[in-house]
Amino acid sequence: MCRLLGFVANQERTFADVVGSGFQDFVQLSKEHKHGWGISARSAESRQTTLIRDLTLAADSAKFQDSANSLKSDGALLHLRLASKGISVDLSNNHPFIFGDYSFMHNGTIKSITAIEQLIDPRYLSVFTSTTDSERYFFAVLTAIDELGLVEGVRKAVKAISANCDFTSINCMLLTPDHMVAVCEFNEGDSTEWTVDSHYELRYSAADGAIRVASTGWGKDHWSRLANHSILLIDRSDLTFEVLPL
Repeated sequence: MCRLLGFVANQERTFADVVGSGFQDFVQLSKEHKHGWGISARSAESRQTTLIRDLTLAADSAKFQDSANSLKSDGALLHLRLASKGISVDLSNNHPFIFGDYSFMHNGTIKSITAIEQLIDPRYLSVFTSTTDSERYFFAVLTAIDELGLVEGVRKAVKAISANCDFTSINCMLLTPDHMVAVCEFNEGDSTEWTVDSHYELRYSAADGAIRVASTGWGKDHWSRLANHSILLIDRSDLTFEVLPL
């Protein structure tokens, strides 16, 4: 449904600088994924997170252009939203979502919200800021991380949602103070939301002091493909990374 783009770098940079050639091709996807955009940017040095969201098409938004060209960080997430059926177009529903030191965004539809909430620690149930399945997914991840740590927590949350919910995709990106995690987990048998053949695939590129991870549809098919049922784990301190099975 939506489009995801994230990066981590060895120094503070903007989205436009890190992505370089073709960045505006990604931005043009907002004409289809038209229900607003959001950027979360976290500096490892200051350990501060900046969140900027807007309901205007990114391609038509002066606020977006300013953010993409001037907001510097060494780790950031960018989300172009196409709202799932039944979820309202409202600024509070725009990704990324942040809680404490974590930023999160998701691409796909998960049913039902009640089923996801059963996976969330009760102490988180009062802090929701949206009506989305995606934010519930985020807190299911945080609940599992609290219990098992980063990698095993992400694994547990994704597997639990896969086992207990109907979904088109559970693809997500999670930015922490020390890592960036990208999950590729989509339902290959349900193409009802696809706009291109590879709609829910994720691809990544490591070059020029940065690692970029993105959804498809904007001409970066030569980037490395993150296989379905996989986790990309990136260490922000030295940009080493590994692909792990779910």
